[in-house]
Amino acid sequence: MSLPQITDDGIGGYVFEWNPDGIRIEATRLKSHTDGRVMGEVVISTTKPGVKHSHLHQAQFNFSSSVSRDRLARSLDGRYGEVDWGVILEQLCVYALERVRRGEPVLTLWSDGKAQPPEFLLEPFLIRDYPTVIFGDPSAFKSSLSLFFYAVLLLPWHDNPLSLIPKGKPTKVLYLDWETEPETIRWQLTRLERGMTLQNIPLSYRRCSLPLAQDIEAVRRAITDSGAEAIVVDSLGLACGGELKESPPSLAFFTALRQLKVTTLILAHTAKNPETKKRSIYGSVFFEVHARSIWEIKKVQEIGEDEIDVALFHRKPPPFQKLYPAIGLNIKFTTDTIVVNQQDVRSVREFVSAMGTQSQIQSLLANGPMNTKEIIEALDASKGSIDMAIKRLKDKNKIVKLASGAFGLAHNE
Repeated sequence: MSLPQITDDGIGGYVFEWNPDGIRIEATRLKSHTDGRVMGEVVISTTKPGVKHSHLHQAQFNFSSSVSRDRLARSLDGRYGEVDWGVILEQLCVYALERVRRGEPVLTLWSDGKAQPPEFLLEPFLIRDYPTVIFGDPSAFKSSLSLFFYAVLLLPWHDNPLSLIPKGKPTKVLYLDWETEPETIRWQLTRLERGMTLQNIPLSYRRCSLPLAQDIEAVRRAITDSGAEAIVVDSLGLACGGELKESPPSLAFFTALRQLKVTTLILAHTAKNPETKKRSIYGSVFFEVHARSIWEIKKVQEIGEDEIDVALFHRKPPPFQKLYPAIGLNIKFTTDTIVVNQQDVRSVREFVSAMGTQSQIQSLLANGPMNTKEIIEALDASKGSIDMAIKRLKDKNKIVKLASGAFGLAHNE
């Protein structure tokens, strides 16, 4: 019997074909377990002409078990006894196990002057092939903001009002939705198109219900079929499944995400620490550990008003890169439109306390000169932190010390 021809199906599985014998086996959803088992799904058929029923078998299969192999060989022999199923299944298991267990190849990396920093797909938010998390309270404009990003990437929209920097060519995005329904997302996108006078743009969308780790093959196929270079995960909690404060769901999620090899925007909810008052991604610390960049989104909205103020604060920068300044947005909306414009974060009082110490000092001095004691009292901060922030602002020529001993904004500010 000949050896099989083996083809990578492009979504994590393999196709085995014994052409002279007319046998084809698709091996998908392959997963290696901690006890050594490699499980997957097999679809077995014959390509021989004239066979009345070409489909022979489809089921979960243990590639590591001789018992499973022998049992399946006997079953197949009863359905189609024209080939030696024992040999075919032995070859299937040997080659499938070898491919699953060999993992990624070892690369030799040289510091030859050609190394480049990580590339932004959408600056300053999305880094190519890495996960970015935006977290915040419910109804904080996260989903609508991701649709705004989508429009900037797909068109590409270079003169967008938030001054985001897309790539030079259109970038396709797949929206993976665990929270709402397609009609809701369609409505949000339509309102944004009308409000921003954009052309009608198609949205590649998939409604999801299983945790990502359990749905990885279908998601991978959807990415391939849509040609997406980036995905939106809306939102993290349901995409993980399980108890979010435990480590296994978060580790399973990021392990699955790494297999997709795609730029990812993850929308998440907020945890509030009553002791430190620090806001973070709800759940395990591994959500923060494995995200390459993290932004917090805050919203201010008055009762009865048809506009909201939103601010994005950069909480975790990519490795060896800077924290970006806070970005402010003003959103006006009706039942038919959404209009997004950029604004100075410091113009909204509720956002100032969430900014860094230097930014808070600049915001105070915008109202007039203040001395160190007044700044300390206004910000309720330690003298050491204020002295350090003042020094850094002076070194960057952001503020100046006046003859009175108070500090004021430099003229260029």
